Amino acid sequence: MPILALSRPLSQHQLLLRLFWMRCMTTLAQALLVAGAYYGMGVNLPLTPLCIVLALMVAFNGLTWLRMRLAQPVRESELLVQLFIDISALSVLLYFSGGATNPFVSFYLPALAVAAAVLSPRYAFTLALYSFACYSGLTYLYEPLHIHDHDQAMAYHLAGMWVNFLMSAALITWFVTRMSATVRARDAQLAQAREQQLQDERIVALGTQAASAAHEMSTPLATVAVIAGELRIEAGRNQALTMYRDDLAIVEEQIAVCKTALDRMGMDVQMRHADADAVPVKLTDWLRHFVDVWRLRHPAVSIRLSLPQDAAPARHQQLTGQILLTLLDNAAQAVAESGKIDVTLSVQRDEAMIRVADDGPGIAPELLRRLGYEPVRSSTGGKGIGLMLAFATARQMEGRLTLSSDTGCGASATLTMPV
Repeated sequence: MPILALSRPLSQHQLLLRLFWMRCMTTLAQALLVAGAYYGMGVNLPLTPLCIVLALMVAFNGLTWLRMRLAQPVRESELLVQLFIDISALSVLLYFSGGATNPFVSFYLPALAVAAAVLSPRYAFTLALYSFACYSGLTYLYEPLHIHDHDQAMAYHLAGMWVNFLMSAALITWFVTRMSATVRARDAQLAQAREQQLQDERIVALGTQAASAAHEMSTPLATVAVIAGELRIEAGRNQALTMYRDDLAIVEEQIAVCKTALDRMGMDVQMRHADADAVPVKLTDWLRHFVDVWRLRHPAVSIRLSLPQDAAPARHQQLTGQILLTLLDNAAQAVAESGKIDVTLSVQRDEAMIRVADDGPGIAPELLRRLGYEPVRSSTGGKGIGLMLAFATARQMEGRLTLSSDTGCGASATLTMPV
C-alpha cells in the first residue's frame, strides 16, 4: 500500500524524499498485517513469496535513498517508475493473499489519488490504466486463502474491511488536508507577491517621477543661483539693496540644499555608469572607496569603517551604492554633523552584512515600524521616500534591509545581501 502524500509546490527531490518515507511506513504496515494474519488469526499464507516481496521493497527503498543523495535532478518519469513499482508490489502481495477477495484490495485508490495530484495527467492516466489491469487480473488469477470455517472467514473479511476503511480514510483525509493547506499557503504567498509587486511598482514610479523632476529643476535652479549671487554682490555696493542681504543669504542656503539633493541623484547616475564598466573588485576595497567618496558630502561627520581581512567580490555595486547612500545620509542628518557613524562589514558563508550605526537620538518605535514601507514625516524634514526606495532595491538584489533603534541610543541599519 505505497502512498505518496505530496503537493506540487514541492521540488522533485522533496517528492522523492516523501515517497521514500511513505514507502518505509507502508512496508512496515504490510509486514505487520502479514504477521498478524498468519500468527494472530491463523490464516495459512505463503510466507516465503510474501517475505521476498517485502525484502525487495526494502532493498528498492535503499536504492531510492542512495538516489536522493545524487545532485542529478529528479524527473517526473522517475516518480512514475517509483509509483509503478509500488503498485506492482501491492499487486504481488494481493496475488498471494486472496487477490480481489482480499479486503485490502482497495488500497489501490489512495495510491491513485495521490498520483493524480503529483503527476501530470498523462502519467496519472497511465498509472490508473495499469492499476485497473492489475485489479482485473486479480479477479481471476490469485492464490486463494484456505479458511475452512466460513463463519470465521466472514468475520476475518469484515474485520479486514473495517481496518481497510479506517486506514484508507485516514490516508486520504490526511492527504487532502495537507493538499488544501498547501493550496491556501500558496494562495497567500501569491497574494503577498502581488501586493509586493504593486508596492515596488509604485516605488519605481515614484523614483522615475523624482528623477524627471530633478532634471526639470536643474536649469531653473542654476538660473536662480546665478541671479541670487549677482544680487548678493550688488547688495555690497548698492545701499538700497543692503537691507535684503540676509534674505539673499537665506535664498543661497536654500539653493545649496536643493543642489545637494540634485547632486545626490547625479551621483546615483554616475555610479550606474561606472558600475556598468567596472572591473570586479573585492567588497572591502569597493566599500572603502565608496565611504571615502561619501566623506566629501559630509566632511564634518566622523565616520569609522571596520572591514574584515578579506571579502568576496563586490556584486550589485550600483544597487548597493544607492542603498548605502540613503543610509549614510540619514545617519549624517541624525548625528547633526557633530557625531560619528560606524560602518561595519562582515561576511558569513554566502552573505555579506553592512551595518550603518549612528549615535543620534534614535527613532521612535511607532515610526520605526513604518519606515521603509510607507511615506512618513520625520523630525529632520524627510518623508521616508529614500528608505522606501532602499527597501525595494534590497529586495531587487535578493537581499534584505532591517532597521533597529533604541530611543536615545542611536539607530542602525543592516543590509544583508548575497555575495
